[in-house]
This record gives sequence, C-alpha cells and structure tokens, in this order.
Amino acid sequence: MVDLSKYLEQAADAVKRRNYAMAVKIYGQVLSIQPDFGEARAGLRRALFQKAAQKPPSKLAALLFGGVHLLVGGVQRLVGSHAGAAKSFERYLAFDPAAESANLKLGDSLERAGFEKSALAVYAAYAEVQPRCLEACRAAGALHYEHGQMKEALAMYEQALKVDPRDQESLKARKNLAAEGALQSTGIEQAESSRDLIKDKKQQKQLERQERLQLSAEEVEEELDQLENQLQESPGDQALLRRAAKLREMAKDLRGALDLIEQLLQKKPDDGELLEVASDLRIRLQEQMVQKALKRGDDGAAERARQALGQLRVAEARRRVDRNPSDLSARYDLGAGLLEAGETDDAIAELQQAVKDPRKKTDAMFLLGRAFQNKELHDLALGQYEKALETASGGARAKEALYEMGVICEAQNKPEDALRHFTKILEQDIGFRDVAKKVEALKG
Repeated sequence: MVDLSKYLEQAADAVKRRNYAMAVKIYGQVLSIQPDFGEARAGLRRALFQKAAQKPPSKLAALLFGGVHLLVGGVQRLVGSHAGAAKSFERYLAFDPAAESANLKLGDSLERAGFEKSALAVYAAYAEVQPRCLEACRAAGALHYEHGQMKEALAMYEQALKVDPRDQESLKARKNLAAEGALQSTGIEQAESSRDLIKDKKQQKQLERQERLQLSAEEVEEELDQLENQLQESPGDQALLRRAAKLREMAKDLRGALDLIEQLLQKKPDDGELLEVASDLRIRLQEQMVQKALKRGDDGAAERARQALGQLRVAEARRRVDRNPSDLSARYDLGAGLLEAGETDDAIAELQQAVKDPRKKTDAMFLLGRAFQNKELHDLALGQYEKALETASGGARAKEALYEMGVICEAQNKPEDALRHFTKILEQDIGFRDVAKKVEALKG
C-alpha cells in the first residue's frame, strides 16, 4: 500500500517554497489514488488559493480556457454523474480557484458522489478563505455534524450567523447543537434522583444563557463568579477561559478579556479565531486610549495614541494577510491602514487586490481615489471616485465621492464640473460638510 502521507509532506513543502504547480500536481496524484482524502483535497484548494493570491487570475481567461469544463460539469450533474462533475469543476477551478459558484458546485458534487470527507474539505477551505460565504459555512457545519464533530459544526454555524444573524437554518442548527451538547454534558438520561434532575436543569439554563449574544450586567457578574470558582479548580480549561473572556468583553473589561485570550494563545498559537479576537481587542483598547486623551483635553497624547492606533491596525492587518494571503478583507484593512499612515504606494497595491471583494469593492475604489489624489494623479483619482459612485447606490460614501470629485475639479480650475458635483450633494443633504458654502461661492 502506498504511503500517501509522504506525498502530502512533499506537497506541503512545495507550497512553502511557493512552487504551487508542483503542489497541485502532487495533490492531484494523491486524489487520483484516493478521491475521498479530505486532507489532500483541502491542501489542493489552499494551494490554489495561495497561487491566486500571489498572481490573481483573469476571469476572462478562465472562461475562455476553462469555461467548457463548467458546461460539462453542469451537464454531468443533470444526468447524475456527480464524480465526473466534480472532476470538471476541479479543472475549471485550476483557472479561477476562488470562484464561489464553482467551489460550491464542487462541494455538492463530491457530497452527492459519496465523497463526504472531500466535500467537507472543499466547503471548509472556501469558508476559511471567504468567511462571508453563507452557503459554504452552512454546508461545512452540516457535514461536521454528520461526522459527529459537534464543536467544529457549531463553529461553522456561528460563522454563518456572523454573515446573516437571522439565517433560520443556522439558528436552528445551533440550537440543536446546544441541546445535544447539554444532554451529553449533563447526563440527564442517567439521572436517578430529583436532585440530579435539578442539577441538569441548572446546567441547561447555563447553556441556554451562553447561546445569547447579550446578557444583563447582573447575569454577566453572576456567571463570571461561577467561572472564576471553576477556573480555580481547572485553570487550564480552554472552554472556561474562552467563556470568561467573552463575559469580560461583555462587561467592557477589554484588558481582562485580552489577558485571557493571550493565555489561550500560548497553548494554541495558530488558532485563527483566537488571533482574530485578540487583534480586535488590541485595536479597541488603543481606540479607548485615543478617547481618554481627548476627554482629558491632551491633544498631544491623543495624536500619539492615534499614531499608535494606525500602526497597530497596519500590524494586525498585515498579520492576517501573512496568515491568509487570499483574505481580501484583510487586504482592504491593510490598504486602509497604510493609506492613513502615509504609505501611499503600498496602500494602492493592497487596495487594488481588495477591489476584487464584492463586500469591499466600493470602499476600496474610494480609498484608491484618495490615494491617487494624495499623489496628485487627479485623472486616476476621478476615475476611481466615479467607479465608487456607480456602485455606492447613494448613502454617505456616494456623497464623499462626489465631494472629493468636486474638490479635484476646483483644483483643476473646472468650476462648472465642481459645481455639478457639489450640487448633487446639496440635493441630498444640505448639511453635508461645507457643501452649501462651496455651491454659493462657485455660483458667485
């Protein structure tokens, strides 16, 4: 029997060396031997994601050279040839690895073909690189559940609810998972006395409370007291530490929450969720430093705190990008931070990647406009603001884009164009910045 683990090691090493073509070839060979090898399937997807992040593919080229595979895959799904459809979708995704529809169809085809481990690997890998893909999160959660991986299933449904807090499928699944976890942890089926049942009801109440996103101050204090007693007996219990950190965050004790998260990270330094929470807490703590300095009226301290906040945002975003180069949301955050820090050229490079994220497209184009404006490349700046305006569909970002376009036209001595942009804002919001004065001055 072939030792496939050696092949996986070779593929992982190729990824580290950024020899993605070799990694893809090795993973493909492994999957030809064992199609339902989840680890190999996940490795293949991640290798292609990283390759695409290093050199973004052309959508047009993907359709020209790989479009036939999409068509064939669609036909194969219709006639029930799901294993063949999966191969066709894999072939297309070699050209366009991050295509959402093709990734979801690949996962579905693998699942229908009976390759559930591979299907789970596809959904989970895509949910990792595109955490706001609701369908991938839900599908990964369902397959984790089927395999008895309750903790992982709950994590995926929680991720889905971050995308859509009202998603009924995820809400129902999370409730069911919590109930099953309660039965397993309380041992209610083995209860032999009324005292056992009373204890079970108390634990059930605790679990139900943990599912709520917000608690009253009294409830937070009560549960924290209970957790501190439990932590004295089990100081390294990760579940207790996570819950205690969440409660301290609810109590607005951000420093206490961060201390607990950093304690957890000492044991699990590569835990992506913990790293995200720690990053968010550090930034919020520094934002508090800015606000405290402003309240004291210490402008110097406020400015220093702002500079430190900007550096922290850049560092945290860069850490996220290094950890997951295809995370376009992280690239947007990094670009925004670099622009604020005055590193305009580096900011442009990141924002040009971020525009590929539909969720960040408008904001990324607006910031690209600002970056080009800072470099006095006014025509490029106007082009980006116009694109941002087209996708903004009104709102504050649209007014900001029109305002900056008006400012540029003023600088270029084009008063009629400037007046046109400012007047559009005036029609929507007469109190926006100093637009009323600008319109009056330009008319005068």
